[in-house]
Amino acid sequence: MDLGATISRALKITWDHKVLWILGFLAALGGGGGGGGGGGNVASPQSFANNFSRGGSLPPWMQQLAQHPEPLIAAAGVFACLLVIIGLILAVIGIIARGGLIAGVQQVETNGAMTFGSAWKGGAARFWSLLGLNLLLAIPMIILVVILVVIIAVSFGGVIAAAVAANGRGASDSSAAGMMGLLGGGFAIMCCLICVVVLYGLLTEALTTFGERAIIIENMGVMASISRAWNILRANLGNIILLALIMGVIGIVFGIATGAIALLIVAPTMLPAILELTRGGTPGVATILLGAGGVIVAMILGAIVRSLFITFNSTAWTLAFRQFSGVGPALTTTPPTAPPLPVA
Repeated sequence: MDLGATISRALKITWDHKVLWILGFLAALGGGGGGGGGGGNVASPQSFANNFSRGGSLPPWMQQLAQHPEPLIAAAGVFACLLVIIGLILAVIGIIARGGLIAGVQQVETNGAMTFGSAWKGGAARFWSLLGLNLLLAIPMIILVVILVVIIAVSFGGVIAAAVAANGRGASDSSAAGMMGLLGGGFAIMCCLICVVVLYGLLTEALTTFGERAIIIENMGVMASISRAWNILRANLGNIILLALIMGVIGIVFGIATGAIALLIVAPTMLPAILELTRGGTPGVATILLGAGGVIVAMILGAIVRSLFITFNSTAWTLAFRQFSGVGPALTTTPPTAPPLPVA
């Protein structure tokens, strides 16, 4: 496979058919996301109010809210449910958009043109197969992660329990050696499992990439698409690794660009809140809303920048699949040979 010709063709399709960017944006919204949470010591409402109202720094409505947090807790629960629902909706949209990107490039290569509606329809028509493929490949990863967590919990939990028991009856060399052996064994198994998780993650990425294209382009079922993806992976491993490395470098460049854009937006909007906190004060509602608005805008713009790479990346792998599977002709940058001149 001519990697230069494949990447050049992917760039041309991405630029000429900008409607694919919309699908890339939807795929970015559906494929990205994260969350975090924090915890602390549980205190009574009154102590909470006292801790944050020293010197009368909090307005009365916030002190009232601290004394009666039930409405806030209920609102947080509703907000969490909304986040779950929105996350599920975005996940569905993301799967269809990924399928639509594949269908759109296939339509460009076979018909010379595509529309958003035709590409979206191509992805939506195979939604359940795409979902089944992703879920089936995710099950072993979930099992491996659960096993890894259990081993970490058992190893460190056993060491802590043994240490507590040893302190109660007096530590000895044998108990210390036993704890070190338990910790060392758990650490060794944990390292092996981490290697397995990483290797399976790479395998899953490859099988998902080619399996989704087998579903969309060759109209295969879930199991048939996995078998097709595995055969393509084995037969074209060298080209796949090279293309993955190239796309990885390009992805890093896009990632740096996305991070720079996010920093330029978030830093000015978060600066007032940071300055207020460093002075020992409490950010006001306007300051908090300004920071939250900056984060939201940065996320949207970051998704737009990332959508360009997602479109280009998906197009490149679709072109590669067409060549690996024989669906499409091999792309080449070699100029065609001129026909011989007629002999007089």
